[in-house]
Amino acid sequence: MRAIDRFDMRPTAEAGNALVVVLLVLFLLTSLGISYVAVTKGEKQIASNQAIDSEAFQHAEAGITEVLLRMSSNTNQNGPPHYGIAEPGPAFAPGWGRYVVTDPGNAGLDPNAASTASDGLDNNGNAAVDESSERYPEIGARNGTLPLADRLDYPWVKVRYKLNGANQILLFGDHDLNPSTPPRENLVRGIPEIIITSAGRQGRGNKVVTVEAVKWPLPPIPGSVYTEGPITFNGAAFDIDGHDHQAAAPWDTIPGAPPLLGVATTLDPLGITSSLNPSQEDNITGSGGDPSVNSSNVNLDIQAMADGFSQMADITLIGDQNNPSSTGWGTLSDLKIVHVTGDLMVSGNLAGAGVLVIDGDFQMGGTINWEGVVICLGDVDVVGGGSAKNIVGALLVQGSLAGNSVVNGNIKVLYSSEMLQNLSMLSKYEISSWIDQ
Repeated sequence: MRAIDRFDMRPTAEAGNALVVVLLVLFLLTSLGISYVAVTKGEKQIASNQAIDSEAFQHAEAGITEVLLRMSSNTNQNGPPHYGIAEPGPAFAPGWGRYVVTDPGNAGLDPNAASTASDGLDNNGNAAVDESSERYPEIGARNGTLPLADRLDYPWVKVRYKLNGANQILLFGDHDLNPSTPPRENLVRGIPEIIITSAGRQGRGNKVVTVEAVKWPLPPIPGSVYTEGPITFNGAAFDIDGHDHQAAAPWDTIPGAPPLLGVATTLDPLGITSSLNPSQEDNITGSGGDPSVNSSNVNLDIQAMADGFSQMADITLIGDQNNPSSTGWGTLSDLKIVHVTGDLMVSGNLAGAGVLVIDGDFQMGGTINWEGVVICLGDVDVVGGGSAKNIVGALLVQGSLAGNSVVNGNIKVLYSSEMLQNLSMLSKYEISSWIDQ
């Protein structure tokens, strides 16, 4: 036999098999490496896209926030500081709408901008319908006044009324003039519901978000007078009436409308009724017979209501006020919120319409005509002889209501659901539903 050469390097079958295995392992590891890199890169790309989409969504939200604030502003759109954009009312045009844009012409970026050219409505306020290229007017965004580096990129935001199939404006409010039923969408009473569509951008990311928003009416008012303190009346010149009245003088009673209590109290009503003499009992009218005095069926948070309106006040008077001028304190067609941070003493004339918030006491003398709601966190003292004092809407008192024992207080408080409904115009629009596109 031939001797085996220990240095013989010729390949063998076993060596060939090992080489194949090594190549397969290397191929597998390479594939795994490539897959890992691809997956990692894909995950980073997905995370990056999600971050971009999230920022674009946040920018769209910012556009919605600006429009909500500007639709809620009491400042007329034609007056300084050119902030409010809402249609002033009380009549509302179904074709009304606005684009709030960061740059002129951005309304054309809305893919549905041309839909107003065939909707059968006057969308630009010129009394013509379905003109060529008709669209809602543009208004500059407040964000557009910032330096470019500081802007949130929402190029256009569209706001318009919510309509039914017959192009009627859908309202949100007290449809049946009954404070015991919740507000709802209807066609007869309330404030128009609005639809806001906002486009947000961030890099390659684009997001369009649509929301619906409503103005909530005031909480259910249980009586023409609501008090959390004791009440005493002197003389028989007062008139507290829980029957529903029209908002405008002569404040006629509305036939068939459900009445409220004349006086709703959080205390024992016997504390009030037991102090009335027979000649005074029929001066407090409303539900339940005369005197219409009973426990309140709701516990109003008067402090929260006062705080909410005070934050939106058109006029704020700091400290105690003695016979301040009420010029500019509102009319039925131009409601105002007036906030007095101290006591309010009136012995002359005071007239206004809207919401009057008094942090301290309210001494009612002289001649007073207030159409709306008076919210007093202190005590109310009615004085001043035979001078007329009219509150048409409601009087909410956290302290006590007392007629002066020296002179006869002549006060008339008439409940008016129409007036309370009008005050919803002073509240803020709030989102009722989201539609993420």
